[in-house]
Amino acid sequence: MNVSATPNRPLAANRLGVSELIWRPAAMRSDYLERLLDDAASAGYEGVLFFASTVAPFLDRPDAFRSLLDAKGLSLVGLITVPGLDFASVDRLSAWIATLGGEFLVLSGRTGAEGRDWSVVVPALEHHGRISNAHGVKTVFHHHTGWIAETLAQTERLFAESDPALLRGMLDCGHATKDFVDAPRGDTAGAAADLYRRHHKRIDYVEFKDWSPETDLCTEVGRGRTDWRAVAAALREHDYRGWIVVEQNPPAADPRASSVESLRFIRALLAQVP
Repeated sequence: MNVSATPNRPLAANRLGVSELIWRPAAMRSDYLERLLDDAASAGYEGVLFFASTVAPFLDRPDAFRSLLDAKGLSLVGLITVPGLDFASVDRLSAWIATLGGEFLVLSGRTGAEGRDWSVVVPALEHHGRISNAHGVKTVFHHHTGWIAETLAQTERLFAESDPALLRGMLDCGHATKDFVDAPRGDTAGAAADLYRRHHKRIDYVEFKDWSPETDLCTEVGRGRTDWRAVAAALREHDYRGWIVVEQNPPAADPRASSVESLRFIRALLAQVP
């Protein structure tokens, strides 16, 4: 598609999902999964990104989990897992994601230090992608505070030194705003949009997360410092049509209320035509 022919396309057609992280403090409650699915569906989300640990009881019963999602009209976006060397587990998770029609295996966790461990970690991440590819699932690494790819330079180094056929890219707007302190001209508010513009061919998955120094990453989308108009413009310029997933570190208030507030802001933002 010639994206220059559709520069003003509203982004309202993108599928909007939510990460279970917003509800995570209640994970030990017996009704946790039911509450999460009820809240996500009633708020108006189309899909959910889950932690692998949450779905562990269903790994041998994918049809049972599919029934839970179908009952709420929700789709599986994918799973978050900590990257390690248990590649048999990666194979099992990827097969499960594919069975339920999900798209992503999100690698998020401490994997060592850039200077000391880079040459070991990157091939391991690529091997995760090689395994998930066999099931038609995309693997992305979560640039994140404290992870091996935290800053802009580290994230771009990971893109440059890994095989895009094996390890795809993701954009976490909140972590870009917080962590990309090395952004050009010190523009951390515009860092998310800038990363997407430069690497849109690599980035298949976008999280709408916000950040402010007062509430850190426990911030509803639209209340922090991320330049959301710039993000929407960047996605529109390159005709992004993938999932947009809301993620927020657990809020002090009710998680459903926070998820509803973020979704309302995003719908209004994406429907705008500049």
